Amino acid sequence: MLSCLAHGNDKVQQDMMERLREDHFYSHETRLIFQAALRIHAKRIHINWVNIEDELRASGHFDVIGGSGKLTEISAFCPNSKNWQRYFPKLEEARYRRSLETLANDIVVRARDRELPLQELKEWSETSVMKADFVIDEDDRLSTAKSIEGAIDNIEALSRGEMRRGIPTGLRALDDYLTLGLRGGDMVVLAARPAMGKSSAAMQIAEHVAVDLRKRVLIFSLEMTSTSLMERMIKSRSKISLQTLVSGKMNQFQLDAIRTATNQISSAPILCDDGAGKSIGYIKSVSRRAHQREQIDLIVIDYLQLVRGDSKRSRDNRTCEVEEVSNGIKELAKDLNVPVVALAQLNRDPEKRNGKPSMSDLKGSGSLEQDADICILMNFSEEELDAYSQTPKMEFIVAKQREGPTGTGTMTFHKSITRFLPA
Repeated sequence: MLSCLAHGNDKVQQDMMERLREDHFYSHETRLIFQAALRIHAKRIHINWVNIEDELRASGHFDVIGGSGKLTEISAFCPNSKNWQRYFPKLEEARYRRSLETLANDIVVRARDRELPLQELKEWSETSVMKADFVIDEDDRLSTAKSIEGAIDNIEALSRGEMRRGIPTGLRALDDYLTLGLRGGDMVVLAARPAMGKSSAAMQIAEHVAVDLRKRVLIFSLEMTSTSLMERMIKSRSKISLQTLVSGKMNQFQLDAIRTATNQISSAPILCDDGAGKSIGYIKSVSRRAHQREQIDLIVIDYLQLVRGDSKRSRDNRTCEVEEVSNGIKELAKDLNVPVVALAQLNRDPEKRNGKPSMSDLKGSGSLEQDADICILMNFSEEELDAYSQTPKMEFIVAKQREGPTGTGTMTFHKSITRFLPA
């Protein structure tokens, strides 16, 4: 490859420099030669053996690589520069195998460290394997050809009046503003103060996507057990309150509603992990495994501030931890091309100033505001005068949307059945 590089014209050298990296070269000597070629290329000078020799002498590496004899030996390998494209796949394969070998050695060392917690070892190993996998298909990911094709298809569809939507939430007040729906790669933050129904709203979205649209949903519930979530979902869908259930006096219509809701939810493609105190590394690894088995269409995390960071830095600083978790959720959405709805808490500042919440009220870190593609804030409507009402009017404030309008929609929250219905 070095011989092809030095014999190539400017176009060949430009193409090769866009593909080659230092770790493509195994020996110390060939890496030093490639580094010299990189410095020459950075100066916008044509790469040839004379320039490489001068650069190696200037850096003090000429004798280290073996002097003129080594350069002459390498130069004779490939007088035809066009052959580089035939050699490159073998070079790339060798680099990938070396990266896996290094990773395997690291895994062995960590596996023998009895003081390292098992869960931390699992999360580290899975994340490391994903990074190693990225090495082999990096060039395909960096190519914009497929992205441009997709963009053209979307633009042509819009010009024909065909709206290519993502997943609707099923909450009319939100869908009026989320004209493109929840799309792959979107990080959606749904935030409210405690006990305002954000979990109910998220579960209603998950229910709609899984039951009505028959799409696969993965829920991470760090606060409630999966049994409690399913119980709440059944009551919400059947519109039967807890008081009615415990009374033991349900009529036939109500019994049928419970049975229908139970059958619909039990057959829906819903996955739920209800482990407490999970880290962002754990959530990413579980999501990837589930997505590899069968495509996930929506991920819900309830709620973000209960997710732990993985790094030591995050454990020592709460703001850094929330920032790490937020960045991890955004990475997960992009890597799997799946919308992720992350619930979050707001601080008490809106109550102190007696006003509506804003994105600056997100608890923990400003990175949530920055990472989110869509940010929805929940708040009691100004028309709601009774703080103890069982059917309060709730505002869904779309405070941020990268590709759509912002605004406020209102729905009625029926607390007894934990369900939002049109106002």
